[in-house]
Amino acid sequence: MLCVLAKSISAKRKAFINYTLMRHIITSKMMTFIKPVIPIYIFLISFSVAAQKAPEKTWNSARIMHELEKMNHVGRVLFIAAHPDDENTQLISYLANVKGIDVAYMSLTRGDGGQDLLGPEVREELGVIRTQELLMARSVDGGQQFFSRANDFGFSKTADETLHIWDSTEVLSDIVWVIRNFKPDIIITRFSPTYKKTHGHHQASAILAQAAFDDAADMTKFPEQLKYVSPWQAKSLFWNTSFFFFQDKDNKFDTTGLYHTNIGVYMPLLGKWTGEMAAESRSMHKSQGMGTTLRRGDNMEYFVYMKGDKPEGRDIFSDYDLSWHRVEGNNGYIPQSFTSAEDQLSHANITPANALPSIETLYHDMTEYSDNYLVQSKLKLMQEIILQCEGVYTEATSTRKFLTPGDSINIDLSSTAPNGPITINASLVVGGKEIAQLAGPITLSANTKTVRLKGIIPENVTITGPYWLEQEPTVGMYKVDDQLLRGLPQNPSQISVQLTYSIGELQEASVSSSHQPVVFKQNIPVFYKYIDPIKGETYSLAKIMPPAVAIPDTKLLVFGSNKPQELSVKVKTFQKGKASLSLSVPSGWKLAMDAADTVYTKRKRNINSLSQTIDMNGEGKEQTFTFYVWPTNTAETNTIYITLAVNDQVYNRSMEDINYEHIPEQILLPKSEVKVVKMDINTHPKLVGYIEGAGDDIPQMLKEIGYNVEIIPPDQLATANLSKYDAIIAGVRAYNTIDRLKYDNARLLDYVKNGGNYIVQYNNNFRMVTDSIGPYYLHPANIRTTEEDCKVTLLNIDNPALNTPNKITEKDFDGWVQERGLYYPDKWDTAHYVPLLEMNDKGENPTKGALLVAPYGKGNFVYTGLVFFRELPAGVQGAYRLLANLIELEKH
Repeated sequence: MLCVLAKSISAKRKAFINYTLMRHIITSKMMTFIKPVIPIYIFLISFSVAAQKAPEKTWNSARIMHELEKMNHVGRVLFIAAHPDDENTQLISYLANVKGIDVAYMSLTRGDGGQDLLGPEVREELGVIRTQELLMARSVDGGQQFFSRANDFGFSKTADETLHIWDSTEVLSDIVWVIRNFKPDIIITRFSPTYKKTHGHHQASAILAQAAFDDAADMTKFPEQLKYVSPWQAKSLFWNTSFFFFQDKDNKFDTTGLYHTNIGVYMPLLGKWTGEMAAESRSMHKSQGMGTTLRRGDNMEYFVYMKGDKPEGRDIFSDYDLSWHRVEGNNGYIPQSFTSAEDQLSHANITPANALPSIETLYHDMTEYSDNYLVQSKLKLMQEIILQCEGVYTEATSTRKFLTPGDSINIDLSSTAPNGPITINASLVVGGKEIAQLAGPITLSANTKTVRLKGIIPENVTITGPYWLEQEPTVGMYKVDDQLLRGLPQNPSQISVQLTYSIGELQEASVSSSHQPVVFKQNIPVFYKYIDPIKGETYSLAKIMPPAVAIPDTKLLVFGSNKPQELSVKVKTFQKGKASLSLSVPSGWKLAMDAADTVYTKRKRNINSLSQTIDMNGEGKEQTFTFYVWPTNTAETNTIYITLAVNDQVYNRSMEDINYEHIPEQILLPKSEVKVVKMDINTHPKLVGYIEGAGDDIPQMLKEIGYNVEIIPPDQLATANLSKYDAIIAGVRAYNTIDRLKYDNARLLDYVKNGGNYIVQYNNNFRMVTDSIGPYYLHPANIRTTEEDCKVTLLNIDNPALNTPNKITEKDFDGWVQERGLYYPDKWDTAHYVPLLEMNDKGENPTKGALLVAPYGKGNFVYTGLVFFRELPAGVQGAYRLLANLIELEKH
């Protein structure tokens, strides 16, 4: 019963909308809509933008009322910025839930260049995590999500550098593509095109948005898009400014003459403020440590006019008609239908099911305008409202999580409709092709009904990981050839069920015989469901896989000598049969199945490839094979290629499983290969203790060059025997993430005093657990060198850190990736800390804080902002040589 709802509830108080209801499959070229004649330009907004973590559960009555209230307004806003977590989540919450209009966030990058507070993922893996965090954020605040193909290559100090490294024309085309698809009335940027004291990506995002505002309406710009979309001119472009941009003006944020909107609104049917919803949304960015406090009360947001129509009122929406009057031919009829449906739902004695006749009538009225782009998304929402009034819950689950081409597939389709009955028909779609369908419609009722759909996975179905990772990217761009994939946040569901609902045919006799049933289609992804003893029902998307994958135990083998190294390859099989596992190494490198292979050691044969026949047991079962790799005699970087031959088909896929509680499980299928690096490096047997920070692979990298590495858990810092270690290394952001260090840092400094080497890698200068990291004063600051090829000058060239056991030269800084370093100290005790490096980005003053060494007692304390956590996994020889020197610093 809607006993809490009253007719007095204002239509302006909009409901939260969760766009997981828009679960619609896209084939590579086309998708099915309510009417086949609906133009393809809505394909982007109809694709499921929500992170697919589990089927959506049924709504309560207040939620249904919220969703219906949202129907009163039509309009669209596109918010554009550079990275995940750049968006204004409260503004999105306000627009989607209070204004009741479609709002989308376009992040130009996927945040690949950031750091990960959750684990060791960097680059592409981190971009996948942050993509899903954005989708989870949108599932909270009600927005939609788009991306460009821009690669987050790391921090950039200028827009000029960003636009140079990105293919700015291609990024511009992606923004134009989204504008032409989404058709926003208003475009809002988070950053200014002229304010330079911020990330270069930030400023570039505003510059490109400003250009796209005009280009989207120009038929001569990107004409190849026009076979799918039409030119579109948004009405206005605004910059969503804030106090941040006025910090260099004596902190005076002059709001005189600025457009402004109070986006702090309480939503009574949800029982929360937009600020609370926004905090929940922003806190989804867990890999970036963006958890934030819930905000309640007023919040004035400010906007600077940039282009297009200039509203006369001070609210950016003051001159825009967001009512149904803008839908051509409507003439106010639809709003009257909304009022009727809302009045009936608001009546204390009316349940959602009893209000269905009015809601269905409203739906039929809306279909008269289904060719209008503004109405299309509202129709999708109305379909979901109708299903929720019926109490419908439907899920499609596969009996197997992983399937392969040619496999039989069994899908259990379970549905219940306690307020029914309704009829349903279904077909199973794999890779855009229908492979099975029900023999005829079934009637749903209060009891769950389960039917099975059976089919065969097509042999030619596409096997893919995240679509933007399928081709080799450049430093600045991902490559996506298919125009219809560009802009999408994630891959279309590989396996889905297309449902056809018929509602109203079996209504009670009290309903007029002239009542027309509501018939529409809906696509839902297929999940694999299992019961976790702690979490209960747990869902993962069913996935099409190769027959087998070859997973090397490392992505990088580093050789500091001519001794062989072990390489383990785990073969995970998803069907039964025979396969041939093959490894090949470049000329000069050698392979064997046994480290003591007498044939190899006596004959010195160049064995460049090996094959192993294996039995595939299927069902995800695993077998591990061990190989031994001998390096070439000279320093070089190369690649080991790994393949699996199955039924005359050759596969070269590995598999990565990214599984965190706050996002859906992500399965990546990168190429199966291992980078190998033979280095000119000297090391000696040393025992290294490692305090893991925000996540990196340095311990494994150090093992590969001969060091014995032990992880020191934070809870053992107070009791562990630290004196046994030749060196201890604190991982990146350790002093941001390990609370114990505020208590145990003194013990680490005693370790140094008694003859140890303690190396502290960079820490963010925000939220450090202690201000006293080292034995002497130093102050980490937001100083960095982002140009990975900037000139490095060696200081204090006689210092042992630059000479033993490896002679460090400027050549050791060749080939670095993404950046040199970050969060260098800006102040330190110059009487004790010795700076060893000087560097700077173009146009900036030199900085000497990248590497500081201080003798303390019998040992040495080192603080460095150099990004070893990026360089070592990339196989950068100079980074290994320098870190080895720091580990082996002479004692005093």
